[in-house]
Amino acid sequence: MSSQERDRRVVPGDVIGYEEEYVEGQNVFLEEPAGLLRASTVGVLRLDDNLKVASVLPARTLRAPGKGSFVIGMVTQVRESLVFTELYGEVSLEPRPRWVKEFSGRLTGVITPEHISNSRIDDIYSFLRPGDIIVARVVSTISPYLLSLKLPQLGVLYAFCSRCGSPMTPEADGFRCPRCGNFEKRKVSSLAYSRDAIKIDVKRIGLIPT
Repeated sequence: MSSQERDRRVVPGDVIGYEEEYVEGQNVFLEEPAGLLRASTVGVLRLDDNLKVASVLPARTLRAPGKGSFVIGMVTQVRESLVFTELYGEVSLEPRPRWVKEFSGRLTGVITPEHISNSRIDDIYSFLRPGDIIVARVVSTISPYLLSLKLPQLGVLYAFCSRCGSPMTPEADGFRCPRCGNFEKRKVSSLAYSRDAIKIDVKRIGLIPT
C-alpha cells in the first residue's frame, strides 16, 4: 500500500486537517459543523494521501491485530469503492468462534471491492452499509488495516434496518427487518445464523448506529 506520511507530534484537540481533505482514522475525530479533524490522543500524525485517511499513532503501543487474524468491527463509512470500519477486537474462528482480546484504542480498517468478492461489484451497498457489524480477516497491518471478507464465515454479523433502525434477521443474500418487512442485500457471514457463537454487547462497545 503506497502512502505519503508526515510526522508531527500532536496532543488531544490539535487540528490535523479538514473533512474535505481526509476522513478520520485511528485516534482522530470530526468536529462538526466546522468540519475540522482533531487528534484525540497524544501521538504522531500520519496522513495517508492514497486513502485520504488522517490517523494519530499513540505514544503508547496499542494491542493491535496481526496479519491473518480475525477482527470484529463496525462499518462507519462507504465511499465509492472504499469501505471504512472501526475495529473493536480480535476473535478466533477455530475450533469454535470466541473472543481473543479487545483492542486498547480505536483502530481503523478499510475494505476494497476486490477483498469482498471475486466477482465484479457494481453496487457496494449490496454488500456493506454503515452501521453493519462485521467479522473480517486482516490482510495488512499498516494502519488503516486492510481487511478481507472473502471467506464464508466473514461478512455482516448484525445489520440494522435503514427504514426503521431495528435489528434485522439474516436470510439468504441479505437481512430482513422483522418489524417493517424491509429486505436489504448484504455479504452475510455464515456466523450470523448462530449469533450465540460470538456474543457482542453492542451497547457497551458503542457499536449502535446513530
